[in-house]
Amino acid sequence: MHRPASQFDDLSHHAAEIADLSLIVRARFIEAADTMVHLDVRGVRPDRMRTLWPDVLPESMDHADLRIRYRPSAAAVSRAEEVLQDWLRIHVRDEERRILLSRWSVCLAAPRVAGSFRDFCARTGRVRRTAERRIQSEFQNVAGALLATSPILQEPDWSRISPMMPNSAGGCERVKPPMTKHATHWLPDDARPVFDAASPELAELAKRLERGNRRRAKMKV
Repeated sequence: MHRPASQFDDLSHHAAEIADLSLIVRARFIEAADTMVHLDVRGVRPDRMRTLWPDVLPESMDHADLRIRYRPSAAAVSRAEEVLQDWLRIHVRDEERRILLSRWSVCLAAPRVAGSFRDFCARTGRVRRTAERRIQSEFQNVAGALLATSPILQEPDWSRISPMMPNSAGGCERVKPPMTKHATHWLPDDARPVFDAASPELAELAKRLERGNRRRAKMKV
């Protein structure tokens, strides 16, 4: 039995909504980790938030590595509480996946403190690719649950979180110089080179080749 085209359109629209929300959910988890790290640095992390956030930070945290002074706003703390009290506790049932989500978020939010997620997986005997697939699956599950109850989500502070997001223009990518455009970069792919006998570059190249041929001929004698 064939499904009507409208049903496929509804499925595509739903998948697009899940994809959009999962991006916000992922950013909110990173923002929550960033908020928790800086609240912990200041020694004012609320006890109720300590119990909700899995113990994923190293015991000997070098807070001096957090070189940028940042004080989370009340709105950022409120958004972090929502992630920890509602999203992580209610929608992520599996304890292992809670640890993966939390550690992944902390590694992106504070790599100087928590290290890389790759090193965490290698150190704990986890397969990174498998862990990342599970993390992405949980982000989509949380997004699906939130879409059914509250499709309008508070967005994070993108100006702070965007450089921390994976596949964003952060780190070396932000300082990478733009690609130098060749003088003929506008030519189509099937363009053919134009021979210009009067070109000074061509004349100089011919002279260098001739001198090279003469040197090689003398070496053979």
